[in-house]
Amino acid sequence: MTSKSIKQFRPSRNSRYKQGYINTNTCKKLLDRTNPVIYRSSYEISFIRWMEASRKVRGWASECVCIPYFLNGRQRRYFPDFYLEMADGTRLLVEIKPKNQTTPPLNENSWAWQTWITNCHKWKAAQEWCTHHGMEFKIITENTIHRLG
Repeated sequence: MTSKSIKQFRPSRNSRYKQGYINTNTCKKLLDRTNPVIYRSSYEISFIRWMEASRKVRGWASECVCIPYFLNGRQRRYFPDFYLEMADGTRLLVEIKPKNQTTPPLNENSWAWQTWITNCHKWKAAQEWCTHHGMEFKIITENTIHRLG
């Protein structure tokens, strides 16, 4: 397990996803201004805009929780995309994923299958961690983002 923080993995110019930094000075509800906010997809940008505009959200942070999980006998670390404190007192960890990455792929010998297995281990660990800490874990897709109000 490496000691690197998730924030050291900078946005990639070669990614097929839109990536970059959010200006933290423009975020009114951001809970942690000491770390950069990196978006790793256009879905994450849309979700950040929703969090900032929604009266349901009291505050939020990006990639601030580290959850240990095991895969292939090795301990690894998972950083869910967002932590939210809601106006009703609910606390959430949220992972943003394209819909096609939230169901098992047809080909078990594909790269997508390995990604699916890894995600399942991460999400199971996140569910258990959240239950232990009195929180909820949600996976949000583009379909969910478009329905947020």
